[in-house]
Amino acid sequence: WRAYQALSRRAQGNSGRVLATIAADERRHAKRLSTAYFLISGVRYWPEGEKCPPVTSYLGTLRRRFAQEQATMAAYLTGTETTTDPCLQQLFWEHAREAWDQACKIRTLVEQA
Repeated sequence: WRAYQALSRRAQGNSGRVLATIAADERRHAKRLSTAYFLISGVRYWPEGEKCPPVTSYLGTLRRRFAQEQATMAAYLTGTETTTDPCLQQLFWEHAREAWDQACKIRTLVEQA
C-alpha cells in the first residue's frame, strides 16, 4: 500500500485519486488477512513496516505494480485451491478478484499517461 501512496503523490489529477484508492484497498486487504490469521491461529500479526522502494520512474513503477498485482492474483488463486478453510477460500477469492481489478486500473493509468 505504501508504494501506491508514493505513486499517488507523483500522479496528477484523477490518476492520483485512483492510486490513493488502490492504496486504501491494499491496506484493507492487509487488515482482513491479519484478522483471518488471528481467527485461525489466535495470534495477532501485523508485519513491520517495510520501506517503500523509491519511485524513480512513474511509468516504470506502474509497470512493476501491474506485474505484482498479476502475481498476487495468482498467489491468491493458488491459496483458494490449497486451503480447506471455507472462510479463507472466500477471502482469497475476493482478494484475487480485487488484484485483477487493480491490475486493470493500473493498465488504464498507463494508457492515459
